[in-house]
Amino acid sequence: MKKFFVVLLSVLCFAACGTTDAPRSGKPDVSESNRPAWTKVPEKIEKEDVILFVGEASIAKSEEDAVAIATQNAFAKVSNYFGVSVKSEFRSREIEENGEYSYTIGIKSSVTGKEIEVKNYHIKDKFIECLHSKKGNEYNAFILLSIPRTELARIKTEVDGFGVWAMKSDLPEAADKIRELFPVFSKKGIKLNQQIDFAEAQDTGKIAAESHKAFFLKIEIKEAKAEEYSGEFYSIIELKAELISLLTGEILNRWNIEAKGAAYSAKEALDNGITKAVREISEQISY
Repeated sequence: MKKFFVVLLSVLCFAACGTTDAPRSGKPDVSESNRPAWTKVPEKIEKEDVILFVGEASIAKSEEDAVAIATQNAFAKVSNYFGVSVKSEFRSREIEENGEYSYTIGIKSSVTGKEIEVKNYHIKDKFIECLHSKKGNEYNAFILLSIPRTELARIKTEVDGFGVWAMKSDLPEAADKIRELFPVFSKKGIKLNQQIDFAEAQDTGKIAAESHKAFFLKIEIKEAKAEEYSGEFYSIIELKAELISLLTGEILNRWNIEAKGAAYSAKEALDNGITKAVREISEQISY
């Protein structure tokens, strides 16, 4: 069971505690001369293998509150890095499950509805100022949040929602009909922009590593039966499909459709059957 809590980061910090007389505004003057250079960076510091996000908090009532707010601020900047503006009431949080930790960043997957998590990060540095005034101690805090570029790339893959697809069929008409599903998937945040050979579709781990995509749509479609009665033709179409997350290996959805097409020619009956099968999946996706 997942256990949610705002983490109180227990890393060594440099604390600068001075005494000042508070002006009538209630906010004491603070000298910035003792602050590390990185605290003066407004957003992030880009390195070869990592990006460092600078979080800050001002005039908090305790060290713990200052660090927690600065951590929220740093993860909000991670969200901004992906082009997502977070609301003022945004609260990131640390998640613990079976001893593994991750941090939500206020972005939800449009497909699963689950919060997207940063799974590989650490607090590289922290700086706290203790401000003494007539109102009592107040605290400023800065944290330096380090996230590997590989982890940011993984998150971007999930945020962008790009996917691959593969189809097994001996029906030449099927591919164009299947492509009619792509705009429907796109509205759900899944952009199927790369086709791969079905023979390579069995190893999802390999697909994930080579494609750098978030989703995989696997389709099998065939004409199970063709009949003709008194000049009218019938076609039974079987369509099986799976939507797989390449990030987790989870099967997100599965379809097993049987549709019957009818017309006054075998080709039209086949086309009608394929159209009905694809339409049924489309309606289920849109629901």
